[in-house]
Amino acid sequence: MKTTSGGYVVSKCRALLLLFAFIGSLIAVGVLVYFLADRPYPAAALTNGNGAAASASSSSGSGKKDQPHDMAGNKNVRLPRAVLPSRYDVRLFPVLEKGNFSILGHVSIDLQCQMETDRIVLHSADIVVDPKSVKVFEQGNKPGKTLMVASDGIHYDTDMEFLVIRLCPKHKDKLAKGANYTLSMNYVGNLTDQLRGLYRSTYKEDGVEKYIAVSQMEPTDARRAFPCFDEPNMKATFTVTLGRHRDMTALSNMPLINTTQMQVTLEGMEGFYWDHFAPSVPMSTYLVAFIVANFTQVEADVGNATWKFNIYARPSARNQAQYASEIGPKIQAFFEDYFQIPFPLPKQDMIAIPDFAAGAMENWGLITYRETALLYDEKKSSVSNKERVCEVVAHELAHQWFGNLVTMDWWTDLWLNEGFASYAEYLGSQHVEPGLKWLQQFVTRDLQDVMSLDALESSHPISVVVHHPNEINEIFDRISYGKGATIIRMLAAFLGEKTFRQGLTNYLKSRQYGNAVQDDLWDALTKQAKVNKVPLPTGVKQIMDTWTLKMGFPVVTVTREYENSSVSLSQERFLMQRSNASSQDKTVYLWWVPLTYTTDFQTVGSTWLADGQTGKKHELSIPVDKNQWVIFNVDQMGYYRINYDSKNWQMIGQQLMTNHSAISVINRAQIMDDSLNLAEAGLLDYETALNLTRYLEHETDYVPWDAALSSMGYISSMMSRTSGYGLLKKHFRTIITPLYNLVGFDQKVGEDLLMTKLRTNAVSWACSMGNKDCISRAVNSYAQWMADPENIDIISPNLKGTVTCTAIREGDEVEWEFALNRYMASNVASEQAVLLSSMSCSEKPWILAKMLEMSLDPNSGIRKQDAARVISQVAYNSLGRYMSFNFIRDKWTELRKVFPSTFSSMSGIIKAVATSFNTELELKELIQFREEKSEGLSGAERATQQSIDRAKNNLNWMRQNYQKVVDWLQRVY
Repeated sequence: MKTTSGGYVVSKCRALLLLFAFIGSLIAVGVLVYFLADRPYPAAALTNGNGAAASASSSSGSGKKDQPHDMAGNKNVRLPRAVLPSRYDVRLFPVLEKGNFSILGHVSIDLQCQMETDRIVLHSADIVVDPKSVKVFEQGNKPGKTLMVASDGIHYDTDMEFLVIRLCPKHKDKLAKGANYTLSMNYVGNLTDQLRGLYRSTYKEDGVEKYIAVSQMEPTDARRAFPCFDEPNMKATFTVTLGRHRDMTALSNMPLINTTQMQVTLEGMEGFYWDHFAPSVPMSTYLVAFIVANFTQVEADVGNATWKFNIYARPSARNQAQYASEIGPKIQAFFEDYFQIPFPLPKQDMIAIPDFAAGAMENWGLITYRETALLYDEKKSSVSNKERVCEVVAHELAHQWFGNLVTMDWWTDLWLNEGFASYAEYLGSQHVEPGLKWLQQFVTRDLQDVMSLDALESSHPISVVVHHPNEINEIFDRISYGKGATIIRMLAAFLGEKTFRQGLTNYLKSRQYGNAVQDDLWDALTKQAKVNKVPLPTGVKQIMDTWTLKMGFPVVTVTREYENSSVSLSQERFLMQRSNASSQDKTVYLWWVPLTYTTDFQTVGSTWLADGQTGKKHELSIPVDKNQWVIFNVDQMGYYRINYDSKNWQMIGQQLMTNHSAISVINRAQIMDDSLNLAEAGLLDYETALNLTRYLEHETDYVPWDAALSSMGYISSMMSRTSGYGLLKKHFRTIITPLYNLVGFDQKVGEDLLMTKLRTNAVSWACSMGNKDCISRAVNSYAQWMADPENIDIISPNLKGTVTCTAIREGDEVEWEFALNRYMASNVASEQAVLLSSMSCSEKPWILAKMLEMSLDPNSGIRKQDAARVISQVAYNSLGRYMSFNFIRDKWTELRKVFPSTFSSMSGIIKAVATSFNTELELKELIQFREEKSEGLSGAERATQQSIDRAKNNLNWMRQNYQKVVDWLQRVY
């Protein structure tokens, strides 16, 4: 609800009144006395003269005049820069008392005045400031002058999330340019379970419910923990003090300096303490972290490092922290060497949080994780779980330099943080787990994955102008992460590793503890490229701007002239479907494209297509016979698709069938992904693409299979409710059965990690496509587990998902109930995640309906952080997708309460529900849904439009390609 300056109005009035009543009771027993003890400034009671709760605002004028606007008259959500923070002193006491969850806080902010002003504007949301406690005084060698705050000088704007403090006009007080001031205030807040700001998380130990206080500030939720200048380029140092019970542990970004007992003489209150932490280095508000918990510490062996490294987890999960404690210090040391910059803090803590919206958060010196992203159980977690922990730990540790040490100036350049961390995670992971061949897996996990989104008309550039917090939340998506990582990988390839690394080091050193825009990075790399005499057709900025400022990517068509060893090259934007919107888009979609090619993977030629070139003729610089294939985009280092003339496609197909190992593993994956997606877009006939898949009967490497199954999975999702699906399943069985027979159902002792992942894929697809041996073994294994639930050796953790899914799909309610009971009993988050996903495989509609209802039931045992996952997994079930769509329409109001703005949960649900919509009716209802819920889609508008675009693509595929695929299947089978 929007507020005016006449009073502070909150939509949850009853909750706020209860909070004030609680604060009143604290005052009555003197708790507030010890809360405010040890202060150099006077404490003010949080009551007015009548003993009632003080109003957060008592002004009477119109608040609209406080709202800044840009030159066009649009509301500007950026803070004015009349004053800038240099130091915060934050004191927080999170009350972890059931029925009275609350935050008692005090903040003191040192300010530098940049221009004369009579007001201070900062961020505040969902917290209530005591107006009588607000003080502003001038700093100096002598006791500073106290400036009077106007009696009506505290204003809130809940739309802008601004707190405006005006100085008293009667005293003509103003902040003088060049002077320094201190602003201080007391405030209270609700310790909610909304997974943002400072919130509470719940877990059980030995059947007893326990609570912790934990923070999640990124992108714009530090303002929910304390009033602050909540923009990334308003860096400051932070001195933090946290209140806790003696049985709890408090953590923050910096090490603990000392602990003092709260000054109180009341009986029963002796067990509360203040933990005082060292001042931080300059950093952005979104990196500040507070935790109060009763967790176990696992100290890691750091060798000769100058910093300490600790893992924290629930006491009963202590043994699951060992893997992270082994790889964490190694990865951090690797990045110290890679960036040639020491980690600047004296300690690094990583903590597993039971309720956490994101995968992890890179808070400087105190990284928070969802349990599945940090904890690994040797006996109950799979290789994929280990892989997940490794990549997320590496990602967050990379952020300590790229994001924390140097931070994007504004969220427009979020990709500088997330894209680089998403690239560097592969380097760090390869260092500690080389057996997973991370640099090969990059192409399927990131490059090919993000192409499916970036091929939509409703994609967006990597660098995108954003203003409102809802817009900021929307760009935490695959474009910022996956595409960002992919173009950085491409950049490293054409610059060369030596130039790339030295340029990064120069960039980080020159901008450390400050902020940057993408041009700062391009400038550093251009200078280093000149030093190293790297031959480039133009500057790094000119090249990379074509990839960051435009959405999409090109398809490069290679047409050979076989008699003279030359090729015609052309580029155009790759789109799955072109609509009228494409013709109205005035952007020139041409890129600087670094092209590489080979005929033997020994000798590599190269050339460029310029951003002003639609095409050119190129003389191949390597020997090539007219009867020899040529492959472009060697090891798929470039972010583009490749199409060939029919003869070259035919020769590539022949090579795959006779000796596929003559083509590199990554390029085999590229050929599968490019050909099937080109066919989907109508740029290659399906006969060519599907003929290429027949070589898979001989393929034994993980990455080509991963690419093929992902691309063919799209065809499966389109045909799953059609008469032709039986033939498609037969084709799947034909190509997957040789692999299934080779790797077997049971895991081999001592096999490499990628072989285990390959078996997991083979068994999963064999069972889902009707392989009788696979189904029989899965059902029998599950039956043995049901008969002996505590025996963890019956089913390998790597097959538990497939076995459970198959047994539930083939079984009845009893199999589903068993999985639910094991989910409830498990203490391993990764095992819980597998079981929860597998439970959605049921083909009984009443069971799927039950799962959907459970997702929103706070007493069902399903955590709020997993509710979106449940709805999405049901939607991926061909039977459940329409049930999920009906569910989100019926429960829309409730869903918006559960997911207020938490890391695109609603976006993920909408994408999952609509991913396989492929009929006119489904498209019509999806568009109607957007129109009816337009006001409630804040933070998910882009995802909804992308889902509509996908549905249009799917409908077009059914019209254009369904029969072509069926015809090919009928000819072959």
